[in-house]
Amino acid sequence: LKLERPLAFIDVETTGLKPSSDRIIELSILKIYPDGNREYKSHRINPEMSIPPDATTIHGITNADVVSEPKFEQYARSIRDFLDGCDIAGFNVLKFDIPFLEAEFRRAGIPFQNKDQKCVDVQILYHLLEPRDLKSAYLKYCGKEMELAHTAQGDATAAAEILDKQLEIHQNLPKN
Repeated sequence: LKLERPLAFIDVETTGLKPSSDRIIELSILKIYPDGNREYKSHRINPEMSIPPDATTIHGITNADVVSEPKFEQYARSIRDFLDGCDIAGFNVLKFDIPFLEAEFRRAGIPFQNKDQKCVDVQILYHLLEPRDLKSAYLKYCGKEMELAHTAQGDATAAAEILDKQLEIHQNLPKN
């Protein structure tokens, strides 16, 4: 990858899925410079709200882990400065991480602009390179092109063949 400016890979862990009401509890940024050097920053953050058990199940971060950590507003300026002049990257960064960062910066009263920044969302690339549809699954698992794609009989038959192959390949799947 040829970089003209630093590329900052961002990931957040949160109290939930809604940037308007949920909060960041962990933020990590891996900054890769055009010369290949790397710089890493990671912060645990007190969300000023309780972390729901469902969220803790996903990321393993408990209320006790963040109760004595600084609030986002205490990190906001240094995070913004660290990201200044960077392009942004991450997995699902456009729909999840950036909206959470923008919401946190708004709450902290710190301007955060990403309009000039280019963004590489690795999840979008993944879905483009590895399509997730019936034809792609049939080719992957059955090793051949679907002849009757988008016909009810063809699609139902293909789904049955795919399940047979998945059960054969992935031995840990239940057989009942």
